[in-house]
Amino acid sequence: MNLAQTILEHLKEHLALPWPENVSPRERVVMVVYPPSDERKLRRLIDSGEFASEIKSTGHGWAEYDLATEFSTWLAEYEYRDRYLSRPERLWDDGGNVRGLEEHLVKKIADITSTLTGNDVLALVGGGGLFGLHSVSTLIERIESHIPGRLVIFFPGEHDAKNNSYRLLGAKDGWGYLAVPITC
Repeated sequence: MNLAQTILEHLKEHLALPWPENVSPRERVVMVVYPPSDERKLRRLIDSGEFASEIKSTGHGWAEYDLATEFSTWLAEYEYRDRYLSRPERLWDDGGNVRGLEEHLVKKIADITSTLTGNDVLALVGGGGLFGLHSVSTLIERIESHIPGRLVIFFPGEHDAKNNSYRLLGAKDGWGYLAVPITC
């Protein structure tokens, strides 16, 4: 069994467990952590519908949102894009995030979650596509309380179990987060 299949089995086993209702939003987040070099293998299983099919077999709904191309989608629709592109340094705020991108992502996710129930899973894929543009940790913290069921983040990076810390693409200091890690 390859890494992508192993991750799918571990995630399926975790989501098949009973879902207590009295857990904090952070405890309803599942971080699927894998080496960035395995992104394509994992995406192939997600895009083929195999993840959705397997998770649905546990009795839970499944919705996906791909973050990988959202910056270009947002920028193409953005009213002031030409001004920003002429002076790209204006794109970033003091926190190192692209101004306005977070609101776009939160709105898109809110639209998806409005149709979900407490028995559904929202999977965020393509988090590596936000690297250098927006903090995945900031996005998770902003949306976690709005997810009625479980939030699964496909996270190409590293998990330090000792410090319960996550590092996107292994490129900067990690952030501590109270999520369930699924690793191989």
